[in-house]
Amino acid sequence: MSRSAALSFLLLASAACRNSDPDPNFKQATAIYQQLYATQLDDAYGDPRMDEVVVLLGKVNPRSIDADHAQAMLRTIQHGREDLARERAEREKMAAAAEQSLAAAQVNIDPSKVLAATEPDAGQPLDPFGPGASVADLNKQNGGCLMDNEPFTEQGTGVAGTVYRVAPSDACRGKLPGLSGQIVLVVDGKIYRRTTDPRPPPPSATAARPPAAGARPSPPPDGSPPGPAAQAQQPQ
Repeated sequence: MSRSAALSFLLLASAACRNSDPDPNFKQATAIYQQLYATQLDDAYGDPRMDEVVVLLGKVNPRSIDADHAQAMLRTIQHGREDLARERAEREKMAAAAEQSLAAAQVNIDPSKVLAATEPDAGQPLDPFGPGASVADLNKQNGGCLMDNEPFTEQGTGVAGTVYRVAPSDACRGKLPGLSGQIVLVVDGKIYRRTTDPRPPPPSATAARPPAAGARPSPPPDGSPPGPAAQAQQPQ
């Protein structure tokens, strides 16, 4: 027999030893594997049904045309299980560290400090006559001492409203001393802002009262004696 003829004989013998029919075990294993991986991805390697896939692949006829594919799938499953085991171990380690950190934080929490942090900061006392205050509410409290006067239109912004002033009485001035010499700009019933009153303050009600009967008049500024009319009013 020639050398080429012997080589051809060996190839034919090797081909004759290999079964050309698909192995049913490999077909079933492939179907289960694809179903698991499609729904769970890498977590499928931890599914109990993956053991069934391994058993079926182990039953594949070594002479079948699917034998090499079965061995390759077994290696894939083995590597997938190793990677999944490492990933799960890392997850558990991180979860344990987070739980320990949370427990330590709870131990160090001071309930009084937590409650204090949730309370609103009082800060500076609010101005009852500041922007946004209701003029109607303020007048209920002070007896209507804020009176509306002329309208105004602010230059630049175009804001329009009404100028309010303290009523010209000593009683109202006493109730609202902080608004002395000021005007209150009101828009839609709410205080817009306050500013200095450009008008001179009205005279006090007590300044216009006449002297009481029998009272001695004040001497003139130059120190001269009072006139005849004044002297006539002095008791004898």
